[in-house]
Amino acid sequence: MPRQKASNSSPAVVPERASRARQRQRLIDACISALHIHGPSRTTVEKVVALADMSPGIVRFYFDSKDAMLVASLAYLATEFEERVMTPVSQLKDTPVKALEQLVELYLDPDIASPRKVSVWYSFWGEASSRQEYLDICGKKDEDFAALVHDLIERVIARTGQSHLDADGVALGLIGVLEVLWQGIAFTTEVEIDRLAAKRRSFAYLRSVFPGEFGAVASSEPRGPARDPVRPGSGGSHIPAWAFSDSALLTLERDRLFRPSWQLVGHEADIPDVGDYLTADLAGERGLVVRASQNRVLAFRNSCRKRPHALLMERSGHLSAAIECGAHELVYGLDGKLRSGATPGDLTPLELALPGRFILIRALAAKSADPASTALLEIAGAPSGDWESLPELKPAGSGEITVAADWKLMVEQWLEALARPTGVRRTFLAPNQLLEVSSAEALVLQVLPESAGRCRIRRLDYSVATAARRKLQGSRRANATSIGRTPAWLQQDIEVAESMQTGLEAGMEAAENTGPVSTQLQDFRSAIASLAALAHGVK
Repeated sequence: MPRQKASNSSPAVVPERASRARQRQRLIDACISALHIHGPSRTTVEKVVALADMSPGIVRFYFDSKDAMLVASLAYLATEFEERVMTPVSQLKDTPVKALEQLVELYLDPDIASPRKVSVWYSFWGEASSRQEYLDICGKKDEDFAALVHDLIERVIARTGQSHLDADGVALGLIGVLEVLWQGIAFTTEVEIDRLAAKRRSFAYLRSVFPGEFGAVASSEPRGPARDPVRPGSGGSHIPAWAFSDSALLTLERDRLFRPSWQLVGHEADIPDVGDYLTADLAGERGLVVRASQNRVLAFRNSCRKRPHALLMERSGHLSAAIECGAHELVYGLDGKLRSGATPGDLTPLELALPGRFILIRALAAKSADPASTALLEIAGAPSGDWESLPELKPAGSGEITVAADWKLMVEQWLEALARPTGVRRTFLAPNQLLEVSSAEALVLQVLPESAGRCRIRRLDYSVATAARRKLQGSRRANATSIGRTPAWLQQDIEVAESMQTGLEAGMEAAENTGPVSTQLQDFRSAIASLAALAHGVK
């Protein structure tokens, strides 16, 4: 009788393995973001670890090379698609109409078909140097997906008795519809995607082939587990645990909170000369700010008019006289006007404000078809705050930190502890930004959602300009600054938020009555609760 092999794992080993798995996944998530921004050929280890806030050396511990990391990221997306789309649809083959309904719902789900993820699929396919990797990883899965759709269409044909229909042609048509919709998702921002309209178009195609079928699904909402209701609480609205990892809610947040809000890109001191520019990827909107003349700063969407890749990849730089897309031979002036190229249209402008010489942008014409969300959407006029009293600043660095927690948890940490030491002025800029100013320096933090339950913090450091500092210092020697270092309070906020995310995902609910809260925190929770109610109603 063979002896059972004794396990050599101890309780301490399991958390270590889990930690390694989380670190590897953190690198893959950052790599997917880098691929979305830069494409395979321009994605580097340095760019990935900057997004992941990890050291370059750790990449070698998990991947043999940069190419191995890129391939692992594509393989992760392919496996995710198989497990979350193909497997559940295959299980419904005996009810083919329901299976096709589920296929459309899952194929267009915001967590599967996000611009960030879909653009990675197309970037691998589009770059000749990466096409073989795509075929090696996805070729068989593409064939299996086509075979699954064909099988379901054949079953519907048999069920409806429409033997005159060609299953190959109908299946190819449905795949084509879904593919075109994915291309639209890849070439736009999350806030511009109308997923309900996309589903209606898919079901309209199926109804045109199979009259009488797929009728009610076109206006139905995604299926999902039962959600805890949004309830009023003593400290503002109660936000249920599911709201911190819900893709549908994140879509609404990007549309109703981020898109119409002012987002800080930098400071005029970052772009002192004509042709200097700044870029920022801000929760679904890519921004490009250019000093077009000595007294004129302009903001545009940082996107090629022909294909939605970023025109400028670096965080900052200098343009001699034009904004160019070398891939498609398009040339725009510093004013965004098309100078030459076959694709018509100027660069899409963004709204710009310069309070206290800080540069803030937002999308133009932020409107919604949903009148119930008007109060959340329309943020009129200039950014609020006491901007003019800010000291003269000069840039001192920037960086990003990846956080394994929902962006809302970081905001709650900030709003629960707005008080700071004497001499430090802290201002919260709704819905996601924190500005700290002292006599020596200024720190800007932006928390931006990456996916449901995950976010990144964008950090901008500034020092008070020398002349202004002399006046403030007098005869005193300036205190040592914390520029470039992660403040202990921020590190603690991140650790608490990540721990809370783990608890919420494990099913632990936060207490509803936690005592009095600040007006800003109550307003924030009320805004999120309103959107959660909409998302819950959608579901």
